[in-house]
Amino acid sequence: MSIQDYTIKGEAFYLSKVFSSDFQYEIPDYQRPYSWEEEHIKQLFDDLYEFFQRKTDESYFLGSIVVIKQDNKPKADVVDGQQRLTSLTILFAALASYLSGKYKESVENYLQQPENLAESIPSQPRLTLRKRDNDFFNKYIQNLELDKLKELNSEHDCKTDAQRNIYKNALALLNVISEKLSNPEECFKFFQFLIQKCCLVIVSTPNQKSAFRIFSVMNNRGLDLLPTDILKADLIGKITDKQDEYTKKWEDLEQELGRNHFNDLFTHIRMINLKNKAQRSVLEELQELVIPKIPSIPAFIDNELSSYAAAFGALKNSNYQIDQYQEKINEYIKWLNRVGFSEWLPVAILFLHQKPDSEQSLTFFKQLEILSSYLHLSAKDVNKRIDRYGLILEELQDNPKECGENLRLNSNEKEAFKKLLNGNIYNEMTAVRRNYLILRLDAMISDGAANYKNQAGLLTIEHVLPQTINAESQWQQCWSDDKHQLWLHRLANLVPLNKRRNSAASNWDFKDKKEKYFSGNSNVSSYALTTQILAEESWTPQILETRQNKLLDILYKGWEL
Repeated sequence: MSIQDYTIKGEAFYLSKVFSSDFQYEIPDYQRPYSWEEEHIKQLFDDLYEFFQRKTDESYFLGSIVVIKQDNKPKADVVDGQQRLTSLTILFAALASYLSGKYKESVENYLQQPENLAESIPSQPRLTLRKRDNDFFNKYIQNLELDKLKELNSEHDCKTDAQRNIYKNALALLNVISEKLSNPEECFKFFQFLIQKCCLVIVSTPNQKSAFRIFSVMNNRGLDLLPTDILKADLIGKITDKQDEYTKKWEDLEQELGRNHFNDLFTHIRMINLKNKAQRSVLEELQELVIPKIPSIPAFIDNELSSYAAAFGALKNSNYQIDQYQEKINEYIKWLNRVGFSEWLPVAILFLHQKPDSEQSLTFFKQLEILSSYLHLSAKDVNKRIDRYGLILEELQDNPKECGENLRLNSNEKEAFKKLLNGNIYNEMTAVRRNYLILRLDAMISDGAANYKNQAGLLTIEHVLPQTINAESQWQQCWSDDKHQLWLHRLANLVPLNKRRNSAASNWDFKDKKEKYFSGNSNVSSYALTTQILAEESWTPQILETRQNKLLDILYKGWEL
């Protein structure tokens, strides 16, 4: 292998150049599918729109991508960055759907490469996804058939999770664009901002081995210099004496938490102090808005930083030490660590920093787990979560150790939560959220006796009443089409298994399913919800209605609804 095979280039390009004839992106089949959900795509839009409204001369940085690419050849295999490239393409298509004429044609040029005979460039999409999803993506997104996309049924017409994510994200963007951009002229101005002011760093190398090495370094080891290294030099440098002593204290805390967790801690410290969403980099805001207000750096390291680090370590490890209720409190912390976000951590860190007693800790973590479960299961976006936890931080600083009104669900939230739990949760929740709900309910039934630590990767959710009832099946005897649709995806009909789904078993009659699939197999976990099924002789609408009410009562009681 020659030295040229290891050539690495990195250059920042505006999106007008990123989506040009210089690059023809392909997502290799070995890559994972497109996995961004509505929360991620809406967060991208919110961040871009917020920057657009500032009307600043600065550029917006969208991060970096890694591609395998030969010099002077447009073909670029994407090693890292497909989520951003795919999401930006969906955003372009959503904006184009609100335009017409030459403005729409202008946007289309960034979705599809026009034929250029003089340069021997064929007409082709600028981005090609994995084979399983590319036809769907090209048909509805790159060919701007979003009106037809709206008519699809996500469960039947989207064949993969990636296609469902493309479908849901496109609809989500259409909604937010109609809310935020009032007319076609504003839509086109926003698009002009995207291609003229937003940039990506494209790191390219001609060799796959070299590209994977770059990707590994960027995503696993991280850069040699972290924000905490800069903060350390800044803070320790302000100490006039005992610098060696405080350097050691700092490094001991970093080693105890781990380098990356210690870096994460300062993100939470920023939130504790500012109580709002970051407008710039965390490092910049810490240096400009937090550090100048610290009266004594040694006191900060001795008191706040040491205490915050201890609290963060206890929370990450679900190992909070206290004289009473320790087991119950750590059980709540375990479930907090299972929600799909980390915005709750600054609130919990500040609370523990204030040295609460056992009673206060039990009440606080119970309410924090209820609130966080509600925010998680109802898919509240990051902005709503940050706003809510920011209000709780204000309450904690005004009234230490107290549970203010923002920590508790209000009456409207309780009703909305109850409606969600009593709905078609299999369809209305993503797999991550419904798995969380099923396991949380199972834990309530088993009174915390079950251990789910090593089961998340194997967990599947099975319909007892099958999704399809064959004409010759015994299910036909007591299940009309209306009843089938009413109960199919609701809580009472769903059970957890810790083995791979058996598609053949899904349509078995109840007796066979119960005996051969839910029991008698050493690979099946003794989930309380699944074990309950074994006691039933039949599976009728009446049984499901009774079961639904019992399960909801358990959730309502456990979450104080």
